[in-house]
Amino acid sequence: MKIVVVGGVAAGMSCAARARRLDESAEIVVFERANHVSFANCGLPYHIGEVIKDRSRLLLQTPQSLHESLAIDVRIATEVLAIRPDRKSVTVRDLDSGREYEEPYEQLALCPGASPITPPLPGVDHPDIHVLRRIGDMDVIKAAVDGRSASGRPPITHGVVIGAGYIGLEMAENLHERGVQVVVVEMADQIMPPLDRELTTTMESYIRAHGVELRLGTQAAAFSRSPGGWLRVELTNGEFVQTDLVLLAAGVRPSTELAVAAGIDLGPRGGIKVDAHMRTSVPGIYAAGDAIEVEHLVLPGTWLIPLAGPANRQGRVAAENMCGRDTVFDPVQGTSIVKVFDMVAGGTGANQRQLDAAGVPYERVQIHPSGHAGYYPGTAKMQLKVLFEPVTGKLLGAGIVGFDGVDKRLDVLATALRGGMTVHDLEGLELAYAPPFGSAKDPINMAGFVAANLLKKDLRLWYPSEYPGATDGARIIDVRGPQEYAIWHLPGAENVPLPTLREAQQDWDRSRPIRLYCAVGFRSYLAYRALVQRGFTDVRTLSGGMTTFRSYHDVPSAESVDTIEPVVNYGEDRTGINAVRVTAAGPVAATGVLVDLDCTGLACPGPIMALQARMAELAPGDEVLAHVSDPGFRLDAPAWAAKNGHSMLELVPEGPGYAARFRKGGIGIVPGGPAARLKDKKSFVVFSGEFDRVLASFILANAAASMGDEVSMFFTFWGLNALRRLDPPTREKNALDRAFSAVLPSGPDSLPLSTMNMFGGGPALIKKIMKDHHVPSLPELIASAQQTGVRLIACTMTMDLLGIAHEDLIDGVELGGAAMFFGEANESNGAFFI
Repeated sequence: MKIVVVGGVAAGMSCAARARRLDESAEIVVFERANHVSFANCGLPYHIGEVIKDRSRLLLQTPQSLHESLAIDVRIATEVLAIRPDRKSVTVRDLDSGREYEEPYEQLALCPGASPITPPLPGVDHPDIHVLRRIGDMDVIKAAVDGRSASGRPPITHGVVIGAGYIGLEMAENLHERGVQVVVVEMADQIMPPLDRELTTTMESYIRAHGVELRLGTQAAAFSRSPGGWLRVELTNGEFVQTDLVLLAAGVRPSTELAVAAGIDLGPRGGIKVDAHMRTSVPGIYAAGDAIEVEHLVLPGTWLIPLAGPANRQGRVAAENMCGRDTVFDPVQGTSIVKVFDMVAGGTGANQRQLDAAGVPYERVQIHPSGHAGYYPGTAKMQLKVLFEPVTGKLLGAGIVGFDGVDKRLDVLATALRGGMTVHDLEGLELAYAPPFGSAKDPINMAGFVAANLLKKDLRLWYPSEYPGATDGARIIDVRGPQEYAIWHLPGAENVPLPTLREAQQDWDRSRPIRLYCAVGFRSYLAYRALVQRGFTDVRTLSGGMTTFRSYHDVPSAESVDTIEPVVNYGEDRTGINAVRVTAAGPVAATGVLVDLDCTGLACPGPIMALQARMAELAPGDEVLAHVSDPGFRLDAPAWAAKNGHSMLELVPEGPGYAARFRKGGIGIVPGGPAARLKDKKSFVVFSGEFDRVLASFILANAAASMGDEVSMFFTFWGLNALRRLDPPTREKNALDRAFSAVLPSGPDSLPLSTMNMFGGGPALIKKIMKDHHVPSLPELIASAQQTGVRLIACTMTMDLLGIAHEDLIDGVELGGAAMFFGEANESNGAFFI
């Protein structure tokens, strides 16, 4: 049997190699128009960026090595001009000599691949406009970057990449790493169109933070040479960009010219039509690779999915059927991934837009877990979106953006999708866990838990895409801490921190719709469960929390910081959503003091609290360099700095997060406007002596202090027990004092719960849960409050009644009465009774 293969890269060489392994007697000839076969075309951008320094490592095989190992006749620089099915032959031309000849076949594998899209625009044939598909393309572009071009020009300093798909972004990164200033132009309003919008916004901010410019929602209109010798790119929005080099990465189209001329049928999307055995409409001719249409695992119809993995498998299936086996090619799910700097993004199956367009019903959840255990260094939160059938929970698709652990979660989801698994199956998957690699509840498990809760009706969601309609007529409750609320919140939202919710809801109208949200969706889920079990009939929580919301609506980030005027209030952005307009503080002379602050591993609001505590110890003009692994810090840092009168001097990418430099001092809030306040001061009366209520009071006090508020806490009656020493000094007591001392809790660790005390078992359980989740203990919260300047004031009248002396209390507690409290309260813009 004689097999002829047209195309010598992924599909073609896989087909030829598999055919040889199945049939040692077959004559196998491979024609490749270019000068290289079986090369790693996915590695081309990384040689330009000198990540892969040795060019030869991209050349996996050569005609000689393939002849020696597999006895395959590989003819490079040979173009197939025509296929003659009636004569079972192909007409070919040797490009070096120009000789044409005819080659017979018994079985033909047509694997011509796809060609980069070159739009028919004025000037598109300019010599400084390139595509990247083959080794020769790579060599020309690298020579221009290196300063080794044929024209003798110095190394390029500026480049424009047309297209923000995978190849475009990889090239943008690698050109940037070579010192080239890069502008990426994308006709869609987002990068990576295969992913849903809310998954890409964070990556867009991250790319811009590295100095790569993104021009979204526009495209190239024409190219020309400017008078200064620059290549000028005209955009459809009327802008012009001057550059040294343009790379066209706007996608590919299937190479079907040979197929059409040979009478081979095409599919509805313009690719070669094949059956599950890779057979075309013409007997004896098979096709594989980027030129063909294949069935999708989730979506109806056939699709063009130009990916290396499917292409290699298609070539293998074609070879097996050529050699007499009965092998079918399974539908494709389009699993793909990309790395841009330190950030990773990928997807599998269908995205939300595709499901909508196809009319496929679905449900969806979005979560933001860490790549591995949060207490182990080197992790950051990811954005994970899962789509699934509404009744069975069968997986339909998933997308992930993050830093560490994205690839392995994507592979698990791709495998689960291929296996027809449901979100209920994700709940029970047993995945590898140790702190450097994952969590006891892996992100995959967590996605399953949330999705299963939705299907079981244990959870009802509202989505960013439904805003503002989803909140019309509803009570909007923000259950985050005050410091998070102060940085950014939805207009009309009430701040009811989760620890206070159960107390606050008692007089709420249970028939009025409630729309909850928090940072990532977990705290609002807890609030949801608490409310629905108390009789509230219309409650929903925001899927993915404010992290997803801000991504979906592209809430302004640190790039919009105004460095002249102080923060005043909220302004309207293009979506009509109340967005904080953040500003840097006024200038303060530097003292030369620079403090290095490690906030890596801390999730919001941890970095802000750590910054606030450290700033309190410094003098005006001192500076802090904070290292933060939370990508969301880029949005919050400038708002925190402006609100507290500090200058944010620098915010640069560092690993999964940022390195931010702040200078203490400057101007603060300007009075007036909706966000203006009388004074940044909070007063608390702590009457309760129950563990959970005292805990809530210190959580709120620490949060307010971390935002720069002055805080005073007035402890009276049973609340005073929280300030008692565990081992007070010995002193003389009368009989009544001894009686009170015997029955009252002896400090914060001895306080009972307000409910479910269970003879002391309840507090022990809560403390264990707090420890497991790395929540500070009550004594630690008290110490933290004192360190951040919170005033702890003991009611002297209560001390007299209960026989408590000053030496019975922890160090640093002040003594005062009602007049002292009211003096504090009169200066405050918030007073709380707990």
